[in-house]
Amino acid sequence: MPSLSKSAIKTSIVIVLWLVVTVSGLVYYQYNQLRVFDSVGVLEQTGWFANFKQHIGFITTNKNALIIVTDPDCGCTKQAQPHLKQLAAFSKAQNFALINIEQTASLQKLLPATPAAVVINDKGDFVYAGPLSQGLGCAQGSGFVETVINNLVAGFNSQLLLNKTSGCYCTA
Repeated sequence: MPSLSKSAIKTSIVIVLWLVVTVSGLVYYQYNQLRVFDSVGVLEQTGWFANFKQHIGFITTNKNALIIVTDPDCGCTKQAQPHLKQLAAFSKAQNFALINIEQTASLQKLLPATPAAVVINDKGDFVYAGPLSQGLGCAQGSGFVETVINNLVAGFNSQLLLNKTSGCYCTA
């Protein structure tokens, strides 16, 4: 087995150190984006759902609805763009009304983090409120909304509130 020269060993050490520092930086950046979706329990307050529907001017149309709330300046929304596009196509294929809303200061008092989703059935009843997904990337593979929509189409209203999950969410 050939022996490595001192310069080859030094080069190898520098490359390994560079890789360790780069990976550590990426992991640190990703973990800094982790937030609890609703750490103060806004979504658990009595009357939250009625206040939310009133605030956005929701009118029952005898059609299931998917409401997506995003903040265009949020890095997490930018990361979730493929998932948002997939959700739009999926919800339309399931004959859901798709309503896209940008987060505002007044809406943030009712929905504390973005990107978020609220699903309402054709009678105007609560089905789901919470994030699009969880985890560092908040990718479509870890999505909650698709499962909720599939269950609703199959006749099951989960009345699922996910507010304590962690992921890439923008908060105030």
